[in-house]
Amino acid sequence: MEQTAHTIDTGNSLKVSLSTKDLVIYGITFMIPVAPLAFYGSFLTPANGMVALAYFIGMVAMLFTGFSYATMAARYPYSGSVYTYVQQGTNAGLGFLGGWGITLDYFLIPTITYLMSESFGNSLLPGVPGWVWIIALVLINTGVNILGVNIVTKISWVLFALQGIVLLAFIVGTVRLLILGQIQFQTISFYNPAHFNIQGVLQATGIVIVSYLGFDAISTLSEEAKDPHHSVGRAIILSIISIGLLFVVITVLAGFVAPDYQNLDPNTAFLGILQRVGGPWLVKLADVSIILSFGFASGQEGQTAISRILYAMGRDGILPKPLAKLSPKYHTPVVAVVLVGVFSLILSLSLSINTVSNLVSFGALFGFILLNLAVIWKFFIQNPEKGGLNVIKYVVSPLIGFGVSLWIFLSLDINSKIVGIVWIAIGLGILAYRTKFFTQKTPSLDFSNKD
Repeated sequence: MEQTAHTIDTGNSLKVSLSTKDLVIYGITFMIPVAPLAFYGSFLTPANGMVALAYFIGMVAMLFTGFSYATMAARYPYSGSVYTYVQQGTNAGLGFLGGWGITLDYFLIPTITYLMSESFGNSLLPGVPGWVWIIALVLINTGVNILGVNIVTKISWVLFALQGIVLLAFIVGTVRLLILGQIQFQTISFYNPAHFNIQGVLQATGIVIVSYLGFDAISTLSEEAKDPHHSVGRAIILSIISIGLLFVVITVLAGFVAPDYQNLDPNTAFLGILQRVGGPWLVKLADVSIILSFGFASGQEGQTAISRILYAMGRDGILPKPLAKLSPKYHTPVVAVVLVGVFSLILSLSLSINTVSNLVSFGALFGFILLNLAVIWKFFIQNPEKGGLNVIKYVVSPLIGFGVSLWIFLSLDINSKIVGIVWIAIGLGILAYRTKFFTQKTPSLDFSNKD
């Protein structure tokens, strides 16, 4: 099936303003450095305490997939992420399915961040109803996203600093307890010989993967980045390595403080660890950091990322054209931003955090699998580039990314698979409708004459 090619209207484009540093901080903040503080308890049971191992496997999987992203970003520095990369690497139909799949997770990410902020907000200010937190966060984040990604990145820098203070206090406090001999070195978070179960670790990794999605979000900002051919790929790799190592260190130290992980309350596991390390002041500081980081930083950036994917699909014509409408003043996809805000509000008010957490990752992993295969097809099979280094870059690395992503994908919770399959089926239905049951060309953009 051939593609219908449309050209980009360069007079109606997104605003270019982001440096490599902005992209790295955007990605890291999206991935939420304090995420283990909120999710640690939910990973303990399936991973049998080996939360650091789950984060490490997730980092390896995302790193090799990140190399594939960097390859595609250098060749196709445009908004749309998996949608654009798979479309240009294979064909428009597969590109749409890959992009459609990852939008499932992006719709759920703002939802899970709002529900997490509501949960910790209720513990901090129990007199404020949960729906007030959610509505306030959605309205503020939608407004900020309409104003522009440069405002989002400025907020990201501030909240990144706040999270850094919390984590530094935890690390220093843990080292102090080690020096005083009040806690001991443990391997429990990385290897628990008494209860080692790789299937359980992979189940936890499937949920952990959502913590790494910020690197994909970086690629959605390609058309708003300075020197996107180089800066986007660099930012993707730097963000994966930085946040992955941080997650591993934080959860390893948590195992030092609380090797008795079975006795921790799953809902407040890391807060209990912070209580042991620093006392009530550190717990309160962490509460504030989690509320702001999930509700504002990740909530805003999740809305930014999916609005750019919807913008790219609307611009191509595979989804309704109004999604590509930009604000004349701020050069932001205002229709897509508002649509995501409405959906996030509805989902956040109707779903529980446990339900949403069990549904994430299907779409991302589905997209990662297609993307890695697209790199092999585009750069090794269709247009082979000779040389041993190219074999590593265009075959070995994406094959590893593909294999690890598929491994985790097959280990996902059954509910996640069911919802994911239904979502992909809906995407197939849209594709069939737009191509009159695959008898017409799939809409796509022609990037061949772009720099």
